[in-house]
Amino acid sequence: MPSVRILSQLAFAVVLIAWSLPWFQGRKHALTLLAKNKPENLPEINTFSSYSHKLINKVRNCEDGIIIEEDGFAILSCDSGRDLWNTVMGTFYPQRSLIPNGKLWVYRYEEADDSESSLAPIEFVDYPGDFSFHPLGVEYHRKTGTLLVCNHHLAGSRVDVFTLDVSSKNTPVAKHTRTVLHPLIRTPNSIALLSGTEFYVTNDHYIRRRDSPLGALAETYLGIPGGSVAYVNLAAEPVEVRTVARAPFANGVAVLNESTVAVAATSSAEVRLFDRLADNSLVQTGAILVPFLPDNLSTNKDGSLLIAGHPHPPTLDKLVKHRRTCISEEDGTVAQECWKSTSPTWVSRWTAEKGLENLYVSSKEFGSGATAAKDADRNVGIITGLYENGILVWKE
Repeated sequence: MPSVRILSQLAFAVVLIAWSLPWFQGRKHALTLLAKNKPENLPEINTFSSYSHKLINKVRNCEDGIIIEEDGFAILSCDSGRDLWNTVMGTFYPQRSLIPNGKLWVYRYEEADDSESSLAPIEFVDYPGDFSFHPLGVEYHRKTGTLLVCNHHLAGSRVDVFTLDVSSKNTPVAKHTRTVLHPLIRTPNSIALLSGTEFYVTNDHYIRRRDSPLGALAETYLGIPGGSVAYVNLAAEPVEVRTVARAPFANGVAVLNESTVAVAATSSAEVRLFDRLADNSLVQTGAILVPFLPDNLSTNKDGSLLIAGHPHPPTLDKLVKHRRTCISEEDGTVAQECWKSTSPTWVSRWTAEKGLENLYVSSKEFGSGATAAKDADRNVGIITGLYENGILVWKE
């Protein structure tokens, strides 16, 4: 008969295999995409009734974009300095004085592109100390005018809070009101508002690229759930910050309804669904597998979820490395011929009724898609590109 020791070892092995099986299945799905989604293998899908590549040579490297339907404008989070400073992808240009700041833009998409008020940069005032601005996720609470920005400041990532005045179309102004620096906000990426003073913010990694490049890559490709979702309450004194969920490479976050929150788990190629509890803690209830690595999320009035992301991470990595070779040693500028993205884009829509629908897939037209958002009433949508020149504007 087998000894007690052998039986114990077998029992341990069974438990270990059972515990590891979901992890192996998740890694299989995500890693399969590295071979399946090579640009030359991707289908070209376009379900839009019309679309156009706009704001070329006016905005570039736009990571996030949110639509304010009531007023018919979008806020674009763009950073020409991303070619020199990207804490997520590991770009840290040593001559910091040459790194240009990013900008937020108000884009009034119903106005003619050549009108003076169709596109205006937001002016920032009362920012304490040296102004360092490298924005990723943004959110806007229209009723209070509160503007929140994930800012990968050269001195350390944080969430900056502003009051935005858009009464002047040509010169919207954002007044700085506070900065949230906290140990539980290590790598802020995306924000979802709950009220004028409460929000969720994702941290894409626990291991920061600036601290350990190899460790951060291991966290990404092994699917280690070092990313997190933090709940923040600005009305509390001191500011309340607590971790309420974890996910591998926690990226975009969106509130689907009063009880459900969606989080893009980029490393797992899925969007995780969470129940929101009375204390704003989150409990995972499901997941939406997607055929690409999801970046940012947005919701529509009809309850649908727009998911944009990157089909083939190695191609995005190759693009980032190429951009570094385009940097002028003299002044840190990047030649205009390098502004075009060569990394593919994938945009899908999910609803509980229909499941996942592919709206746009391209390796040729508009690259490095990071966010898709839509004004449902006006039937106008936008796609932003992490390393793209301009944005894509579409209708269904």
